[in-house]
Amino acid sequence: KQSLTTTVYASDGSVLAQWFAGENRVLVEAADLPQVVRDAVVAIEDERFWDHGGVDLQALTRAMVANIEAGDVVQGGSTITQQYIKSVILTPEVTIDRKVEEAVLAVRIEESLTKEEILVRYLNTVYFGDGAYGVGTATAHFFGKAPADLTVGEAALLAGLIRSPSDTDPYRHPDAALRRRRVVLNKMVELGWLSPEMRRLPTRSL
Repeated sequence: KQSLTTTVYASDGSVLAQWFAGENRVLVEAADLPQVVRDAVVAIEDERFWDHGGVDLQALTRAMVANIEAGDVVQGGSTITQQYIKSVILTPEVTIDRKVEEAVLAVRIEESLTKEEILVRYLNTVYFGDGAYGVGTATAHFFGKAPADLTVGEAALLAGLIRSPSDTDPYRHPDAALRRRRVVLNKMVELGWLSPEMRRLPTRSL
């Protein structure tokens, strides 16, 4: 169970007050999540999400090689399922035992939930920065709209925030946010989920 935001409205529909139960979050149903949001997040966070069973050995191997070559942690191999588990069940602690537990739980969850259910739960849980938890709150906070109304560029920018919300905060670091958005758009084109024409956006626009 996740903390939710309570909103009190006046008779004319205006907002009178909001209370945050620890985290500013508004749940979004699967029907309200457009394909462009799903594609952007999966492309940059877990491109094999629809194919693996909770743990992506290919991604783990690739990350291990990259980290060894760099002499530092430059890539992660966690799937969206693992990230979801870490945020709602486990602590952020990084140990071998914890990673094994995370992997086991990921496989079990994949056996009991559909891929769409996992993705929707993840998007309602993940932190996008600047106090915004979940895609519903993030779209309202950064763009003043609902997830269903996001453009390709806006969806890509949000997806790019997940890995490092502070460093790519569009309010404090707009250039970094735009660069990260471009990475997401390029990945979507590479995977065939976005046409090169749709990728062409104004370089300074958020």
